[in-house]
Amino acid sequence: MTHRVVLTLVLFTLAAPHRSYAQHSPRIRVLDPTLKELFDHGVGQSATFRALVEKVEATPVLVFVEADIRMPARIGARLSFVTSVNGLRYVRVHVDCTLSPRRQIALLAHELQHALEIGERTDILDVEDMESLYENIGFESLDNGSHKSFETEAALTVQRTVDDEMGMRPLRTTGTVTY
Repeated sequence: MTHRVVLTLVLFTLAAPHRSYAQHSPRIRVLDPTLKELFDHGVGQSATFRALVEKVEATPVLVFVEADIRMPARIGARLSFVTSVNGLRYVRVHVDCTLSPRRQIALLAHELQHALEIGERTDILDVEDMESLYENIGFESLDNGSHKSFETEAALTVQRTVDDEMGMRPLRTTGTVTY
């Protein structure tokens, strides 16, 4: 390569718009390897799950998904608002890893629907904004005095649909997970 070609490439690289790591890395980040396997299985086997993931990936929300063995009674999964920085909202999803794989996938879809509901609304910048959103589009499912939980029909519908789609698939076993 000549010096002129190298210089041209360097200048082109410097002139190109800079994108941060968060802008081209996945918006949904599954932190637990077993849950990641379930996530990938859901994407591969459920058209509804796959479409939901594509929609979430197109919104300004970053979703961190974690397995949790210590979920409160009768709660299989939950989403919490973490923060908002420069228009990008950060949420955390916890999924009860003691549940069956099919149930974990359906609950993950349910929580991803909530992430989508937040991601589609650029005015959701903190916990109070999120609670206000859910007071308008959903209904209160729990209020224990220190914590409120909300639900939406859209999330319940997605959960049922993904559960049905996963139930139509033949049972198979991998090294760590039975579907």
